[in-house]
Amino acid sequence: MARLTKVFNRTFTTFTEGTSSNIFLFSTELIMTILTEILSPQFKQLETSFINWLQTLNYSEETIKTRKRNIKEFLLYLERCNITTIETITDYKTKRFKRYLKRRENKLYGSGLMNASINVGISSVNKFFEYLQQTGKPTPENLEYVEEIYKPRNILTLPEINQLYETTYQTHHFANAETKAKQEAVSQRDRAMLSIYYGCGLRKSEGTNLKTTDILTERKLIHVRKGKGSKERYVPVTVNNLKHITEYLQNGRTLLLAGNESDSFFINQYGTACSDQALTARLKRLTKNSGNAVLQAKKPSLHTLRHSIATHLLQQGMEIEMIQKFLGHSSLESTQIYTHILNEQL
Repeated sequence: MARLTKVFNRTFTTFTEGTSSNIFLFSTELIMTILTEILSPQFKQLETSFINWLQTLNYSEETIKTRKRNIKEFLLYLERCNITTIETITDYKTKRFKRYLKRRENKLYGSGLMNASINVGISSVNKFFEYLQQTGKPTPENLEYVEEIYKPRNILTLPEINQLYETTYQTHHFANAETKAKQEAVSQRDRAMLSIYYGCGLRKSEGTNLKTTDILTERKLIHVRKGKGSKERYVPVTVNNLKHITEYLQNGRTLLLAGNESDSFFINQYGTACSDQALTARLKRLTKNSGNAVLQAKKPSLHTLRHSIATHLLQQGMEIEMIQKFLGHSSLESTQIYTHILNEQL
């Protein structure tokens, strides 16, 4: 039986009645034994089958590792409450688990857990409850998330996103056909930019680092080779976004290259790789040309587009783990912010 024993030294001061000078100091040891492995046969089986269930849902290895750690802690907590079967779990005890998380220290840093970390634990427990429900087992009520304080983020609405796309189709009068053709190429690049940063949710540097070979049109995927922390991932592309990306790749990009050679996906008007400053300037121009004062007041950046798609996916019912994978977050804590944003909007 695996146990972790903690020893606490406590010092007590006693006074002999009638004499303030007689002070006796003594130490005593308070020994507390904490289980570190699950004992209940049913809980052991549930832990294993829950992990297998997550694997069939194609969750990432990191997500499964986090869920496993959180659920083990939850089941150990229940055992300390003398609960060893699902049938004897009460909503009162499960809700007290949130209080337990608030009070326990961070095992890595020693201080208390941040609310974001607490919410990841709560998210894991709620996912475990979903598993119980789907397998026909008694299911407690979901735990409520704790409030988190986040820096306000600009989130564009779907109509505002659509308006940015529509603005790329604005026509202008030009003196010659060459200028008109170049402007149409820039407009195609603008739509590709929106498709990459909003439609695919890429980070700013991930977009500017894209190569033409990273656009896997037949598989409807974007290969992000240089993600945060040098991690790579594949991002799915919708039919409409793929249409905009392919149109630019086959037509607009070729015109902008003007005979130059480059494997960069985004090309500027000089036929070389486009910088993130240039793409930001184009987004700023689209925002201005939209004529929407509310949209202009938000001053959207390329990263705003990423935040917006994550929020919209959550609104449409996508699970937080899938959004984590889509965005390339290594931790659920980073993705948890979108739950908070959605709750604020509701």
